[in-house]
Amino acid sequence: MRMRLSWRELSLIAALAAFSFGVWVWSAPPRPEVGAAGRDVGLAAACDSGGRTGRAGLDDNVATSDGLRITVRTPSNYDSTRAYPLLVVYPPAGYDRQKSEIFYGLTPDATRRGFIVSYSDHLRLSRQAVAQQAKVAATVASLFCVDPTSVAYLGHSDGATIAEGITASLLGSGAAPRAIVASAAGITREDLAMLPCPSVPAVLIVHSRADALFPDFGRSAAAYWAQCASCAPADLEGVAEGCRDFSACAEGRRVAYCATAGPHSRWPAMNAAMLDFIQGVAAKSP
Repeated sequence: MRMRLSWRELSLIAALAAFSFGVWVWSAPPRPEVGAAGRDVGLAAACDSGGRTGRAGLDDNVATSDGLRITVRTPSNYDSTRAYPLLVVYPPAGYDRQKSEIFYGLTPDATRRGFIVSYSDHLRLSRQAVAQQAKVAATVASLFCVDPTSVAYLGHSDGATIAEGITASLLGSGAAPRAIVASAAGITREDLAMLPCPSVPAVLIVHSRADALFPDFGRSAAAYWAQCASCAPADLEGVAEGCRDFSACAEGRRVAYCATAGPHSRWPAMNAAMLDFIQGVAAKSP
Protein backbone atom coordinates (compact mmCIF):
# COMPACT_ATOMS: atom_id res chain seq x y z
CA MET A 1 0.00 0.00 0.00
CA ARG A 2 1.44 3.39 -0.93
CA MET A 3 1.74 5.98 1.76
CA ARG A 4 0.43 9.35 0.67
CA LEU A 5 1.80 12.52 2.22
CA SER A 6 0.23 15.94 2.16
CA TRP A 7 2.08 18.94 0.80
CA ARG A 8 2.36 20.19 4.37
CA GLU A 9 4.01 16.95 5.48
CA LEU A 10 6.33 16.97 2.48
CA SER A 11 7.30 20.57 3.22
CA LEU A 12 8.03 19.69 6.83
CA ILE A 13 10.22 16.74 5.79
CA ALA A 14 12.08 18.94 3.31
CA ALA A 15 12.64 21.59 5.96
CA LEU A 16 13.96 19.01 8.42
CA ALA A 17 16.27 17.58 5.75
CA ALA A 18 17.58 21.04 4.92
CA PHE A 19 18.14 21.75 8.60
CA SER A 20 19.99 18.46 9.07
CA PHE A 21 22.17 19.19 6.06
CA GLY A 22 22.87 22.67 7.38
CA VAL A 23 23.92 21.28 10.75
CA TRP A 24 26.22 18.79 8.98
CA VAL A 25 27.78 21.54 6.87
CA TRP A 26 28.27 23.93 9.76
CA SER A 27 29.62 21.20 12.05
CA ALA A 28 32.17 19.97 9.49
CA PRO A 29 35.75 20.78 10.55
CA PRO A 30 37.09 24.00 9.05
CA ARG A 31 39.65 23.83 6.29
CA PRO A 32 43.14 24.25 7.74
CA GLU A 33 45.03 27.45 7.11
CA VAL A 34 48.44 27.42 5.50
CA GLY A 35 50.93 30.20 6.07
CA ALA A 36 53.32 32.02 3.77
CA ALA A 37 56.95 30.99 4.09
CA GLY A 38 59.82 33.44 4.27
CA ARG A 39 61.55 34.35 1.03
CA ASP A 40 64.79 32.64 2.07
CA VAL A 41 63.23 29.25 2.89
CA GLY A 42 64.36 26.30 0.79
CA LEU A 43 66.66 25.95 -2.18
CA ALA A 44 66.04 28.09 -5.26
CA ALA A 45 65.89 26.51 -8.73
CA ALA A 46 66.14 22.99 -7.29
CA CYS A 47 63.34 21.49 -9.42
CA ASP A 48 62.54 21.93 -13.10
CA SER A 49 59.58 24.13 -13.97
CA GLY A 50 56.56 21.89 -14.47
CA GLY A 51 58.40 18.88 -13.07
CA ARG A 52 56.33 18.69 -9.86
CA THR A 53 52.57 18.55 -10.32
CA GLY A 54 51.33 18.54 -6.70
CA ARG A 55 48.60 21.03 -5.87
CA ALA A 56 49.87 24.01 -3.88
CA GLY A 57 48.23 24.89 -0.58
CA LEU A 58 45.84 22.05 0.25
CA ASP A 59 46.05 18.74 -1.61
CA ASP A 60 43.84 15.95 -0.24
CA ASN A 61 44.22 13.53 -3.14
CA VAL A 62 47.70 12.06 -2.89
CA ALA A 63 48.30 8.31 -2.52
CA THR A 64 51.27 5.94 -2.43
CA SER A 65 51.65 3.08 -4.90
CA ASP A 66 49.99 0.87 -2.25
CA GLY A 67 46.95 3.15 -2.14
CA LEU A 68 47.74 4.73 1.23
CA ARG A 69 45.96 8.09 1.25
CA ILE A 70 47.94 11.24 2.05
CA THR A 71 47.02 14.86 2.66
CA VAL A 72 49.70 17.41 1.75
CA ARG A 73 49.95 21.04 2.88
CA THR A 74 52.39 23.54 1.42
CA PRO A 75 53.19 27.15 2.25
CA SER A 76 50.64 29.46 0.61
CA ASN A 77 53.41 30.94 -1.53
CA TYR A 78 54.80 27.55 -2.56
CA ASP A 79 57.07 27.66 -5.63
CA SER A 80 57.25 24.32 -7.46
CA THR A 81 60.86 25.00 -8.50
CA ARG A 82 62.03 25.69 -4.95
CA ALA A 83 62.96 22.77 -2.65
CA TYR A 84 61.32 22.94 0.78
CA PRO A 85 61.88 20.90 3.95
CA LEU A 86 59.36 18.08 4.38
CA LEU A 87 57.62 17.16 7.64
CA VAL A 88 56.08 13.68 7.44
CA VAL A 89 53.46 13.33 10.19
CA TYR A 90 52.29 9.83 11.12
CA PRO A 91 48.87 9.32 12.74
CA PRO A 92 47.94 7.99 16.17
CA ALA A 93 45.96 4.74 16.27
CA GLY A 94 42.55 5.05 14.65
CA TYR A 95 43.10 8.47 13.07
CA ASP A 96 42.70 9.08 9.37
CA ARG A 97 44.69 11.84 7.72
CA GLN A 98 42.07 14.57 8.28
CA LYS A 99 41.60 13.76 11.98
CA SER A 100 45.34 13.46 12.39
CA GLU A 101 45.86 16.98 11.02
CA ILE A 102 43.36 18.35 13.54
CA PHE A 103 44.88 16.31 16.39
CA TYR A 104 48.39 17.64 15.84
CA GLY A 105 47.50 21.22 14.92
CA LEU A 106 50.82 21.66 13.14
CA THR A 107 49.77 22.93 9.72
CA PRO A 108 49.62 26.73 10.23
CA ASP A 109 52.94 27.11 12.06
CA ALA A 110 54.80 24.48 10.05
CA THR A 111 53.83 25.96 6.68
CA ARG A 112 54.71 29.47 7.89
CA ARG A 113 58.15 28.10 8.72
CA GLY A 114 58.44 26.80 5.18
CA PHE A 115 57.64 23.12 5.62
CA ILE A 116 55.67 20.97 3.25
CA VAL A 117 53.61 18.83 5.63
CA SER A 118 52.08 15.42 4.92
CA TYR A 119 49.51 13.42 6.91
CA SER A 120 48.74 9.78 6.09
CA ASP A 121 45.91 7.47 7.12
CA HIS A 122 46.51 5.10 10.03
CA LEU A 123 47.39 1.48 9.33
CA ARG A 124 47.34 -1.17 12.02
CA LEU A 125 50.91 -1.69 13.25
CA SER A 126 52.75 -4.44 11.40
CA ARG A 127 55.87 -4.89 9.30
CA GLN A 128 53.74 -4.30 6.22
CA ALA A 129 52.37 -1.06 7.70
CA VAL A 130 55.92 0.17 8.36
CA ALA A 131 56.88 -0.60 4.76
CA GLN A 132 53.77 1.16 3.41
CA GLN A 133 54.21 4.26 5.59
CA ALA A 134 57.87 4.40 4.55
CA LYS A 135 56.72 5.29 1.02
CA VAL A 136 55.04 8.53 2.10
CA ALA A 137 58.12 10.75 1.90
CA ALA A 138 59.14 9.55 -1.56
CA THR A 139 55.56 9.84 -2.82
CA VAL A 140 55.31 13.45 -1.66
CA ALA A 141 58.74 14.25 -3.11
CA SER A 142 57.65 12.89 -6.50
CA LEU A 143 54.84 15.46 -6.66
CA PHE A 144 56.24 18.41 -4.71
CA CYS A 145 59.67 20.04 -4.69
CA VAL A 146 61.30 18.65 -1.54
CA ASP A 147 64.81 19.10 -0.18
CA PRO A 148 65.86 15.45 0.37
CA THR A 149 68.38 16.49 3.02
CA SER A 150 65.68 18.17 5.14
CA VAL A 151 63.08 15.46 5.76
CA ALA A 152 61.71 14.96 9.28
CA TYR A 153 59.41 12.30 10.73
CA LEU A 154 57.00 13.11 13.56
CA GLY A 155 54.30 11.14 15.33
CA HIS A 156 52.42 10.34 18.54
CA SER A 157 51.69 6.86 19.93
CA ASP A 158 51.39 4.55 16.89
CA GLY A 159 52.62 7.45 14.77
CA ALA A 160 55.77 7.76 16.87
CA THR A 161 56.35 4.02 16.73
CA ILE A 162 56.12 4.22 12.93
CA ALA A 163 58.51 7.21 12.81
CA GLU A 164 61.14 5.35 14.83
CA GLY A 165 60.38 1.95 13.32
CA ILE A 166 60.76 3.08 9.70
CA THR A 167 64.14 4.59 10.45
CA ALA A 168 65.44 1.60 12.40
CA SER A 169 64.01 -1.26 10.33
CA LEU A 170 64.57 0.12 6.84
CA LEU A 171 68.21 1.06 7.33
CA GLY A 172 69.92 1.55 3.98
CA SER A 173 66.66 1.96 2.08
CA GLY A 174 67.02 5.72 1.73
CA ALA A 175 64.20 6.29 4.21
CA ALA A 176 66.36 7.72 7.01
CA PRO A 177 65.25 11.29 7.84
CA ARG A 178 67.30 14.20 9.07
CA ALA A 179 65.22 14.44 12.26
CA ILE A 180 62.73 12.38 14.27
CA VAL A 181 60.25 13.66 16.84
CA ALA A 182 58.54 10.76 18.62
CA SER A 183 55.93 11.26 21.34
CA ALA A 184 54.44 8.47 23.49
CA ALA A 185 55.91 5.73 21.31
CA GLY A 186 55.30 2.11 22.16
CA ILE A 187 58.85 1.10 21.34
CA THR A 188 61.71 0.42 23.76
CA ARG A 189 65.48 0.34 23.71
CA GLU A 190 65.31 -3.45 23.60
CA ASP A 191 63.10 -3.35 20.49
CA LEU A 192 65.39 -0.93 18.72
CA ALA A 193 68.62 -2.64 19.82
CA MET A 194 67.80 -5.68 17.67
CA LEU A 195 68.62 -3.55 14.62
CA PRO A 196 71.77 -1.71 13.51
CA CYS A 197 72.02 1.92 14.59
CA PRO A 198 70.57 4.32 12.00
CA SER A 199 72.45 7.53 11.32
CA VAL A 200 69.94 10.24 12.18
CA PRO A 201 71.34 13.73 12.90
CA ALA A 202 68.62 14.76 15.39
CA VAL A 203 66.20 12.76 17.56
CA LEU A 204 63.72 14.18 20.08
CA ILE A 205 61.89 11.71 22.33
CA VAL A 206 58.85 13.04 24.22
CA HIS A 207 57.07 10.93 26.82
CA SER A 208 54.69 11.59 29.69
CA ARG A 209 55.62 10.41 33.16
CA ALA A 210 51.89 9.67 33.55
CA ASP A 211 51.72 7.42 30.47
CA ALA A 212 50.06 4.27 31.82
CA LEU A 213 50.06 2.46 28.47
CA PHE A 214 53.80 2.67 27.80
CA PRO A 215 55.36 3.60 31.17
CA ASP A 216 59.00 4.74 30.94
CA PHE A 217 59.31 3.70 27.30
CA GLY A 218 60.54 7.16 26.37
CA ARG A 219 63.60 7.16 28.61
CA SER A 220 64.55 3.74 27.29
CA ALA A 221 64.24 4.80 23.64
CA ALA A 222 66.13 8.05 24.25
CA ALA A 223 69.01 6.07 25.76
CA TYR A 224 69.15 3.92 22.62
CA TRP A 225 69.31 6.90 20.28
CA ALA A 226 71.92 8.56 22.48
CA GLN A 227 74.05 5.43 22.35
CA CYS A 228 73.71 5.32 18.56
CA ALA A 229 74.91 8.91 18.39
CA SER A 230 77.82 8.15 20.77
CA CYS A 231 76.53 10.73 23.26
CA ALA A 232 77.71 10.82 26.85
CA PRO A 233 75.40 8.80 29.15
CA ALA A 234 72.77 10.86 31.00
CA ASP A 235 70.63 10.12 34.03
CA LEU A 236 67.05 10.63 32.84
CA GLU A 237 65.46 9.30 36.02
CA GLY A 238 65.62 12.76 37.54
CA VAL A 239 63.82 14.43 34.61
CA ALA A 240 60.33 14.73 36.10
CA GLU A 241 59.21 17.37 33.59
CA GLY A 242 61.10 19.39 31.02
CA CYS A 243 63.74 18.68 28.37
CA ARG A 244 67.32 17.52 28.53
CA ASP A 245 69.86 17.35 25.71
CA PHE A 246 72.45 14.60 25.74
CA SER A 247 75.98 15.97 25.57
CA ALA A 248 79.12 15.18 23.59
CA CYS A 249 77.30 13.45 20.73
CA ALA A 250 79.43 12.45 17.74
CA GLU A 251 79.59 14.41 14.50
CA GLY A 252 77.34 17.19 15.75
CA ARG A 253 74.37 14.87 16.21
CA ARG A 254 71.67 15.78 18.73
CA VAL A 255 69.49 13.66 20.98
CA ALA A 256 67.05 15.18 23.47
CA TYR A 257 64.46 13.81 25.87
CA CYS A 258 61.42 15.73 27.11
CA ALA A 259 59.28 14.53 30.01
CA THR A 260 55.69 15.78 30.04
CA ALA A 261 52.54 15.26 32.10
CA GLY A 262 49.14 14.00 31.01
CA PRO A 263 47.58 10.76 29.77
CA HIS A 264 48.93 8.70 26.89
CA SER A 265 46.26 9.95 24.49
CA ARG A 266 47.12 13.65 24.91
CA TRP A 267 49.33 15.35 22.35
CA PRO A 268 51.79 17.53 24.31
CA ALA A 269 51.40 21.27 23.88
CA MET A 270 54.87 21.88 22.51
CA ASN A 271 54.49 22.23 18.73
CA ALA A 272 56.75 25.28 18.58
CA ALA A 273 59.48 23.50 20.55
CA MET A 274 59.26 20.46 18.28
CA LEU A 275 59.51 22.55 15.12
CA ASP A 276 62.39 24.50 16.67
CA PHE A 277 64.19 21.22 17.33
CA ILE A 278 63.71 20.04 13.75
CA GLN A 279 65.06 23.38 12.52
CA GLY A 280 68.14 23.06 14.71
CA VAL A 281 67.15 25.06 17.78
CA ALA A 282 67.94 23.55 21.19
CA ALA A 283 65.04 21.64 22.77
CA LYS A 284 63.07 23.69 25.28
CA SER A 285 60.94 22.63 28.21
CA PRO A 286 57.21 22.40 27.43
